Amino acid sequence: MTPNVHTITPCPATIERLAELACEGVVGACTGQLLHTAGIHPAGRNILDLRSTHNHYTQLIMAALTLRENTPTYDTIAARLLLSKLSSEVNCSLTNTQAVSMKANSSVHSYQKGFLNYISKGIDLGLIQPEMIAYDLKSLAKKIVPNLDSNLTYAELHSLSNQLLMRYQGQCFELPQYAFMRIAIALAMKENKGEARIAEIYRLLSVRSYSRISAKIFKEGSISKPYEILSRSTDESGTNESGTATKKACHLRLIN
Repeated sequence: MTPNVHTITPCPATIERLAELACEGVVGACTGQLLHTAGIHPAGRNILDLRSTHNHYTQLIMAALTLRENTPTYDTIAARLLLSKLSSEVNCSLTNTQAVSMKANSSVHSYQKGFLNYISKGIDLGLIQPEMIAYDLKSLAKKIVPNLDSNLTYAELHSLSNQLLMRYQGQCFELPQYAFMRIAIALAMKENKGEARIAEIYRLLSVRSYSRISAKIFKEGSISKPYEILSRSTDESGTNESGTATKKACHLRLIN
């Protein structure tokens, strides 16, 4: 059974609530201590808005890393906060909505739907191989387990976010499980295999330590040099404008 994951809550949200949720269920963690270390007065009235959210996340993350020196479980707090920050950034990038993520991940349905938007955006930007649309992406999206993002340590998530996850104009639009599914599709394409093999590769990638996945593997399915999409021969259903069934394809031109 796919585990339940957290929801994205629109503004207004308070930084106190964000800290409370980050500390929830973590042994040795204290919301008041986290806020105090971050220099935030816990009055319950510190509203998160789009201008201040980045700074508030940074304050809380730095506080958690400071407290981690004496209480190692604060690494979990730092990782939760960074994932929450990243989830908000990706959600904003893919949906053009202005929301603050109160917890780490969206609902399972929203997270999986976001994968379709992510692939579409990546192809439109010339960053993801367009051949991927030949697969049943809706079915593959249902194989994604969002909660596995929460298994990453702060160091792993920080490295992924800064070095490997896809960005456009400085904004991240790829979450770890999206990357693992992209890689799985690309590797299965090389083997000329179908969805069953993709699901198998994804499962193997998503449950292993990220540090054991090479940078070369992480590039699978991506396009290192931007391409311009000139036209598409099909719509999502695989038919052309006249209603005739056709093979999905994109025509690209290399940008010099």
